[in-house]
Amino acid sequence: MKIRLQNALFYPAIGGIENYLYHASKTLLKMGHEPTILCSQHEPNLPMKDVYDGIEIIRYPRYHLPKPLFAFNQFYYIEKLQKFIRNNSKDVDAIWSRHPYGTYASCKALQGVPVIYIQAIVWPVFLKYATEKLNSVRKIYFKIRSLEYYYIEKKAMEMCDRIVVLSKIRMREIIDFYKFPKEKFEVILPGIDLERFKPREKDRDLLRELGISENAKIILTVCRLSSEKNLEMLIKAFSYIDYDDCYLIIAGDGPDRVYLEQLTRTLHLTKKIRFVGFRRDIKRFYAISSVFVLPSKYEGFGHVYLEAMVSGVPCIGLRSDYPRVIVASEEIIRNGETGYCVDPYSIEDLSEKMSKILFDDKLKERMSKKAREICESKYSWEVHVETILKLMQNVDISSC
Repeated sequence: MKIRLQNALFYPAIGGIENYLYHASKTLLKMGHEPTILCSQHEPNLPMKDVYDGIEIIRYPRYHLPKPLFAFNQFYYIEKLQKFIRNNSKDVDAIWSRHPYGTYASCKALQGVPVIYIQAIVWPVFLKYATEKLNSVRKIYFKIRSLEYYYIEKKAMEMCDRIVVLSKIRMREIIDFYKFPKEKFEVILPGIDLERFKPREKDRDLLRELGISENAKIILTVCRLSSEKNLEMLIKAFSYIDYDDCYLIIAGDGPDRVYLEQLTRTLHLTKKIRFVGFRRDIKRFYAISSVFVLPSKYEGFGHVYLEAMVSGVPCIGLRSDYPRVIVASEEIIRNGETGYCVDPYSIEDLSEKMSKILFDDKLKERMSKKAREICESKYSWEVHVETILKLMQNVDISSC
């Protein structure tokens, strides 16, 4: 079966959705299918046709109106993308799309081809978080974009054949936000790469690079440094831990980095917090960490939890408080068994739970073992892909 997977970005861009496309495609290849990935030419030097690790990639141009009209670029973009898809989708049997643009354009361009929208976020809500700290003029611009995103994503959901989500909390949010029937949704857990991420010996070379002793207690977070990730709470909770040989490593980059570095200086923690930026060798960081923390207030799933858990690192996330805190932590972390889900408004609770894991070696070892076991039994790319393939069998192609 020829299956087209779609998103605005793919490798060399790195992120949760890009990793999803890669692993889903590799799994389809192993099963004897013919996956291709459609994405934009998001860097000028990228070839329009390419192959990455055996996966065929087709890239479309970045479609842009002149700057004075740029706020209305989305509809122009989709019109162009629709034509590109129509002209470059010969014999495609199905579309698995991770972005509303590609979903909407595919539904309009390819009559009779089933389209599965694997939805990551509610785009207008995400834009609200992303623009919290912008000035008024920029906020007006993104307000217009948010209205456009609302229309496009809603049309994409109406026209596609089935909506797949990775967590129950994300399904609840989408249903409430767009007023869609539950029957159109399917919750399908993602997989995790059990070979790339696994328990490893402590990476002493990395510790030397970071200037950290071999016996240090290390808290790790891996994420985009943006407001919805709520790293201010983590830094403040870390400031409560009174132990000299304890460090917080923040891996990732983003618009909040300057603010977070300033907060670190204000709290006199510059010697104990390491901002390491975006890293491609992130598995090395799991190998030196005592506990992984992601205090997001808005997270569709949180694949980094699985990376940490399968690497044998206990995890801490926030409890959901719908609709103010929308996270899937409680669907991933077994509270008290593989880590903790803490009060989303209590810095003290977060600090206490971090300390509990850091300074109780037996508890940490027990949680590490359980976390790996759960990932091995519950999160499989083969099961994820097979479930979507079975879902497609129930799609009435004549009504597409």
